[in-house]
Amino acid sequence: MLRSIAFNFSKVFDGVVWTTKVSHENEIIVLETRNSARKEARFTAFNYTKQEFLWRDKLMDEPWWINLASVSGKIVLLTIYTDTQNPDKKATVAYNLFDGKLEWWQNDFSISSISDNFVVGFSEKYGKREVVLDLNTGKAIQPPSFYEEIQERSLRPNQFFEGHTYFETVKTFFSQKFNLLPITALEYLEYDSLIFISCYIQENDLTNYLFIISADGNLLLKERLDEHLKGIGVDTFFILSGYVFFVRNKVELVCYKIL
Repeated sequence: MLRSIAFNFSKVFDGVVWTTKVSHENEIIVLETRNSARKEARFTAFNYTKQEFLWRDKLMDEPWWINLASVSGKIVLLTIYTDTQNPDKKATVAYNLFDGKLEWWQNDFSISSISDNFVVGFSEKYGKREVVLDLNTGKAIQPPSFYEEIQERSLRPNQFFEGHTYFETVKTFFSQKFNLLPITALEYLEYDSLIFISCYIQENDLTNYLFIISADGNLLLKERLDEHLKGIGVDTFFILSGYVFFVRNKVELVCYKIL
């Protein structure tokens, strides 16, 4: 069966899309966007099938020294850097995925792994020691005898650098098919009879393109992701539940549906 793609949506943010985490079971993407001029990190939850914002551009009490850590169940976990001179000193704060309200806060807790029900991490207060928190309440509990760390359900590409066999094969194909020469590195993923390649072309400046190619070699999409680049990126696109997502010009989340 030959696959095709169709534009689904795009959303522009007032800041660089820095991190994305997904709740596969709830069909929600949580985004961290950062505006360096204002020293603000904001957070957004977006249902990508309904194309609805659950909450958008939420600014926390700590506006800058904060990062999106993970999403599990109904909980969004954020890491706060409590001492800018010591990156090991962290707090963890949990918000509700669906309404963005505060669920709990732990001032002395650094996340190491997350399961469906627990958060494992370290406290530094009385010497470094492992602590396990209940995901939904943030209260310390007895360490479980067994748990499975949650796995990211999105598909992310493999990265190959110039000189690698895969890179050189793609380079030859692009030269013959599109009269283009990828340089430095590329990201590659095969999914559902489609080939996804994010690569860098030297134009006036370094430019990043995403190509989606059918199994028989036909070009389905050529999308410029960014230009005037100083270097390469990683995870420039991902696939989730039959959708491909990427960020264009650093501030625009774009989604195509795989048909």
